[in-house]
Amino acid sequence: MAHRIYLYNYDQKTNQSFDTYLGEWNYEIPILLYPLIAEDIRVEGVEFFSHKEQGIVQLRYFFNLLADTYQLHYKKAYYEPVNKMFEFLEALPYDSFVLNATDVFNMSEEKHKVQAKEWLVEIQQKSKQYKKAVETQNISLLDSLFSQYGYSSFLDILQTDWINYGLGYFEELAYKKIASSIFEEEGKFGLKDSKGTILAPAIYDDIFEADYYYGISVIQKDSLFGYLQSNGKELVPPVYEEAFDVFDFESEPLGEIKIKGKTGILKVHSNTWILPPDYDSTEVITYGFLCVETGGKYGVSNFAEMIIPVESDNPYEYDYFPELFFTKQKGTSKRRYYTKEGSYLGDFVEESIVKAGACFWVKPNKFDKKGRLIDEKGNSVIEEADQLMLLERFDCLAVCKDKNWKIYNSLTHLFLLENERITKVNGKANIEYKHNVFTLETQNGLGLFDAENNIWLIAPHFDIKQIHYLENGFLSVQKKDGYQVFDFENGLSEKLYEYISNPLNYRTEEGLLFLYLGDKMFRMNEDKSIQLVELSEYGSIYLDRYSFRGKDLEYFISFYNNWKDRAGSNPEQFMEAETIKKMALDAKEDQNCKEALRLFELSAQKNDLDSWVEIGLLLTDPEIEELFDPKKGISYYEKAAQQNHAVAWNNIGALYHNGTGYSFNIKKAIKAYEKGAELGDGMALTNLGDLYYFGEHVKQDYDKALDFYQKAEKKYYYNYDKISEIYYQLSDYNNLLDYLNKDYEQTYSCIYYGILYEEGLGVKTDLKKAIKYYEQANAYSAYEYATQRLVYHYGESLEFKNEKKYQKWKSFAEQNDFEID
Repeated sequence: MAHRIYLYNYDQKTNQSFDTYLGEWNYEIPILLYPLIAEDIRVEGVEFFSHKEQGIVQLRYFFNLLADTYQLHYKKAYYEPVNKMFEFLEALPYDSFVLNATDVFNMSEEKHKVQAKEWLVEIQQKSKQYKKAVETQNISLLDSLFSQYGYSSFLDILQTDWINYGLGYFEELAYKKIASSIFEEEGKFGLKDSKGTILAPAIYDDIFEADYYYGISVIQKDSLFGYLQSNGKELVPPVYEEAFDVFDFESEPLGEIKIKGKTGILKVHSNTWILPPDYDSTEVITYGFLCVETGGKYGVSNFAEMIIPVESDNPYEYDYFPELFFTKQKGTSKRRYYTKEGSYLGDFVEESIVKAGACFWVKPNKFDKKGRLIDEKGNSVIEEADQLMLLERFDCLAVCKDKNWKIYNSLTHLFLLENERITKVNGKANIEYKHNVFTLETQNGLGLFDAENNIWLIAPHFDIKQIHYLENGFLSVQKKDGYQVFDFENGLSEKLYEYISNPLNYRTEEGLLFLYLGDKMFRMNEDKSIQLVELSEYGSIYLDRYSFRGKDLEYFISFYNNWKDRAGSNPEQFMEAETIKKMALDAKEDQNCKEALRLFELSAQKNDLDSWVEIGLLLTDPEIEELFDPKKGISYYEKAAQQNHAVAWNNIGALYHNGTGYSFNIKKAIKAYEKGAELGDGMALTNLGDLYYFGEHVKQDYDKALDFYQKAEKKYYYNYDKISEIYYQLSDYNNLLDYLNKDYEQTYSCIYYGILYEEGLGVKTDLKKAIKYYEQANAYSAYEYATQRLVYHYGESLEFKNEKKYQKWKSFAEQNDFEID
């Protein structure tokens, strides 16, 4: 059974609810929808209430950021479902959203109210992250949110088929209930709402499908066209020769209209011209811009004015990445490029020009072996260049010519550091919003330069060997005698360290950096204070060591091993019991049972009950010959059982059941299993179920077995195959089908499906499906009954007789010593 989250629309004053849920999601709130449900959010019991209108506003801000980042505004695959989603949300009748996660909370034994409060804090924290990303127009601030779900970007999420850019999160039934619908009466068409109320009378010859964003339809009456709102209001009477679907500009619907053979653009709400009907054709080429055509000549309009005159022989197109208009030229592969302000930049080969700050970089191509930098007017900044360092959100550029680098501020149009000889440049685009900063190697050594403010943050010096970019906006400055920390708020630290590393991934409590000095390790806290890392913490860091990368990992492992050597035997004794236990479990997983036992004994000394049980497991396992000591193992189990440890009781039951360490005694085994089950152990419930299912040492009792298995299921111990067999034996085919549906990998279920479809048990008889499932069953295992039925159908059935398949399954039967008639 999948565990669901439900979203509802609710009126807090009248207690009315929209008559169906809006969305049903598995386990978690969809990552694209946090802004929608976070506004003024509060929790009452297990339900989360939030402000609908403000949520929609925040969701629009976020989706605009997504569309800007990934250039989606005018991609039909994006705007159609997104417009429909917002139309649906805004049409919801009530003032609040209600999120109910009871089904998910049921998965945990923790109190629902406690879980709800934890969710509330998480939603509020994530809401702040989304707002910060929108405010700074920096989607990368949210990278940590999607990466944990296996996506490489928000674009990956948007383009997932079922998500359909966000619309897929909502129930189709819900948004259909909101919208108006077209009805026909005596050959004419009108609009009515979901309750049947007439919104527009049936007076039109045709009403075309409404756009998703505004809910506006083109209407036709007596061969003339106009526009109709989905609420039934006639916005533009049908008086024009042609009208086309509306499109958005500055939050207003516009429509392309034809009158007297000429085309113009109409503001649909006010029924006034934004572009007079003076043209033969118009076409939106990017948001806010039209390519217009008159007499076979083309230009570009921004609705307010013609920014490119109507003079080109070819239509204009828009290239999103350099954000330029272009038109193809006859007889050459070069294109003529213009800015959005209408400035002509020049003629360049396709994909050879890219935006660089406020300027443009023309890459080397078949016509020009060197690159060049031009400004926004097309004027040359630097010719015959070899390389450009292009960094996102940098307005200051690093350009290399004749093995010398130059720094150019594209906003002020000035070259910087003209008296310096710069031989190496480095930069990083995502250092805590501090852009336009470069590490530069000059004739005076290595330094850090703020090009935006034209100042050295770290003056160049030959003592500096390297400057390393770290996480959280820090740099480490490696000198001959050690490392210093640099941050953009406080500058360069006075103290020298032997090494500085990034923090552990996904461990925010570990601070911003790790710093090493002598035999001590320090962390930098979020307030940038420096704190000694205690010995007891080394183990937890070691367990997560692979979150370090490269030299950071090498240095920590070397530091950790040196500490262990100095600490002598059992250095883990200084760590917390939970840490030692995790290390022991890792050793056990690596089949290093002796090391696991040593570590479990250390954590057991700290009165960790789980460790007592783990020691019992190691010492009572006959397959671990070097450690096998059941008497000692039982002593640990009994010690834990005295403290009501559920697993210890189950394992004691298993020892009585198998006669290991104790004499075989099924009564004592059952009693111990029952005690473990009473204390909540799912394995003990399963073991009890198995006793009655198989009927070994006790009388077979399917009812008792089923009861134990279903109780175990609530503890996440699943016995679907055996439950299925019980329902089959009891001829309870409805419940059997429910459990067969849980076999997502189609293992045990196929043999049952084959029988059910062949015999018509709980389903309609379908021999074709039965044969398919019998074949799938034998692909998973070798079933005598399935094989017998396949041999029969392919050998004797008039409908399915097939000699080749008959021989195949006959041979299969012989290989498995199956009897066939």
